[in-house]
Amino acid sequence: MGYVSLGRSEQLKDIYIKGKVDPLGIHANPDALEETKRLQNIFDQRIQSLNEKKDNFWRISYLNVRALKGKIMDVSKDNSLMDADVFALGETWLEPGESVSFDGYEGHFANHGKGKGVAAFSKMKSTQLNSVTSDTFSVITLRTEKFDTIFLYISSGCSKIEVFKYLEKCIDKERPTAIMGDTNMDFLKECKLNEFLENKGFQQLVQCATRESGSLIDHAYANEALRSLNITTEQCSAYYSDHDVITISIPK
Repeated sequence: MGYVSLGRSEQLKDIYIKGKVDPLGIHANPDALEETKRLQNIFDQRIQSLNEKKDNFWRISYLNVRALKGKIMDVSKDNSLMDADVFALGETWLEPGESVSFDGYEGHFANHGKGKGVAAFSKMKSTQLNSVTSDTFSVITLRTEKFDTIFLYISSGCSKIEVFKYLEKCIDKERPTAIMGDTNMDFLKECKLNEFLENKGFQQLVQCATRESGSLIDHAYANEALRSLNITTEQCSAYYSDHDVITISIPK
């Protein structure tokens, strides 16, 4: 009963034990200890892999965080995001003028209140070329010395033509460019955004569902100039979101 009760809490600060606890009365099943060691080994290998990638790759990541202010601590402990050179968070719910910060990153914000908005964070020397936010979509375009990244969050029911017109202005055909974000358009079904970007020379890199519902609405596109750099992609779950983190790695 104690194990089940404690397992319901996501943070230590949420646990209060009344009375005294005798540590001698707590025992771990040997099979559970072996499983813990196995999982720890997997975790250590994952960290080693991430450290190697930090030395050899620039990493760009995106996650729909759904209300950022309540999840700042979770984001700051997420290795998939904190090991990125540039990352963005969608559906931030930040009000105009609000901001949050993460150590070592410069923040850029396109806020539009509850259920909307996107924020980008960069360790690299970068310039914000433009941004826009509205009731239907938010976009931030960052430029580094090596590549451009367009981060977006598109609300369901958004006018596709409005988004396409704005992206037309953002895309520099001569630059290696990634477009990443929650599009609220399922790539596994008919997807107008994919059709539009394919005509611009972009390719969708994510092929597996990115949400617990089984839909693939978090997209990562790369144009030919970026794909020619032998990029790779990955996705991993975030316990504090029902979306996956999607990442593009670019060899240095």
